[in-house]
Amino acid sequence: MRFASCLVASALLVSSFPASAQLSPGTSGFSSAPVSASEAEYWSMVRTLGGCLADSKRAQSEAFLATASGTPEESAAFAPLFHRKSNRCMGNFVRASIVRAHIRGSIAEGLFEQMDETQRAQGLAMPIAEPESIRSLHDFARCYVSRQQADAVALLSETKLASKGESEAIRQMSADFSECFPADREVTIVPIDIRMAIAEQLYHAARRPVQTQVVN
Repeated sequence: MRFASCLVASALLVSSFPASAQLSPGTSGFSSAPVSASEAEYWSMVRTLGGCLADSKRAQSEAFLATASGTPEESAAFAPLFHRKSNRCMGNFVRASIVRAHIRGSIAEGLFEQMDETQRAQGLAMPIAEPESIRSLHDFARCYVSRQQADAVALLSETKLASKGESEAIRQMSADFSECFPADREVTIVPIDIRMAIAEQLYHAARRPVQTQVVN
């Protein structure tokens, strides 16, 4: 496993920021035409987007996260979140080609933040015993949350998305990542992707029914 140089915040944001994001007229300066948004403005919008959708469109948000990523079902569940021309959760943005994984992670984080402590505490993901069975980023996140839930929660509660604090926190967390990766696999760690996957797995873990043991 290696901790890639792309962890430098500026390099990471350049690779992840949608070039077509635009702010509404009057947001910057006095132009009457939409202006291109900066990376900082885009990530600021993504930070607040999930909480807003979780609050105003909770059922639709939960339905969206109940689908598998990259499936037709996900596309169908995505549409109700942004079916209007104007969506207050977009803030000053009139248009933005948001990476769908960013929306999933942001909504998951927003829904997780709204849960009470009891529900969060019961959300222990089932550990994946064999690292060789991990084939995706979400497999990794599920494994990590099951083993290091306190650190996973702290990542969301103590750092901001796409911040230097986030990169540093994940750098420190990476010491425990190897237990969730096959030993012979080289992995490049991208902080935003890690955060989004962990947020979604924390959300799913907290919603998993509590298993009780029956004593005869």
